[in-house]
Amino acid sequence: MNRNIRSLENMPLNIKFLYGKLLGAMVLADGDHNQLRLAEFYRIINNIRLPSKERIQLLNSIAIKKVDFSVMRDEIDLDRYLNEQERNIFRFSLMKDLIIIMKSDYIETSNEKELLKDIQNYFHVSDEQLSLFRGEYELDRRFFDDATNDQEFRNIVINIVSTAAALGIPLVVLNYSGTFKGLSTLGTISGLRAMGRKKRTGKSSILMGLATSILLGITTYKTMKYIFSIKKDGKTKLVQLIREHIEELHESTKDIIYKDIEYFTNRVAETKDEGGKDLDNALKIISILKRAVATLENTKAIII
Repeated sequence: MNRNIRSLENMPLNIKFLYGKLLGAMVLADGDHNQLRLAEFYRIINNIRLPSKERIQLLNSIAIKKVDFSVMRDEIDLDRYLNEQERNIFRFSLMKDLIIIMKSDYIETSNEKELLKDIQNYFHVSDEQLSLFRGEYELDRRFFDDATNDQEFRNIVINIVSTAAALGIPLVVLNYSGTFKGLSTLGTISGLRAMGRKKRTGKSSILMGLATSILLGITTYKTMKYIFSIKKDGKTKLVQLIREHIEELHESTKDIIYKDIEYFTNRVAETKDEGGKDLDNALKIISILKRAVATLENTKAIII
């Protein structure tokens, strides 16, 4: 196995920026600035650790509605920067995150579906693979209700691990990309890998064992055998770790939105005497961000 596989947050900055632009295209799929879609967009770009400079650049593009997949096609050059496994991480993660943004306002519009299909075709993601990601999304929504129930836990493992294997999605890719979120004990990128780097305390030792099983074993049989050996108290600890992670992500996402509001508020102060498009854009972005952060302030943390 290639031990130099990079997860999304560790990929080159231009690749992460491209990823953010593709997500931005979904935010703008209907030509508006929907606060629910923008809140999820922020949560995702925070999860991949997109720096503030690039985040501000993306916001400016979103504000003036200049994020268009048909234009972006010429900018996509994954082969130059990523190896095969990393390209899989990029495209599978992207499809799941696009679904998250698309479903954030509970309605799938024709424009959103068309954009998702265009991106799916461009990155050669099969309908069966996309269906798996859609199923994972639904499982994510009820994960905390089901995860500590033994039978439900086994059903999740069997269905997702076996389906993913049948569709040719390696477990190593699922682990790194976060597209195993329907079985969230395998973690998101920042979840499993970041938590796996913690000290081997009693709380996290079971997670370390799971990470080792996946990253070094990478077989459906070994992974399922390991997961099935976890006792209920262990699963409860895993669920708690995941809950803590997503709550931390939720809070840090609010923090960076407030920082961006402060940045654009300063821009307003700098340009208010000049007027013009810069002032108008800054005011528009502040309004958009205030609505997005209000959404996060009034909702619970969720798995992404």
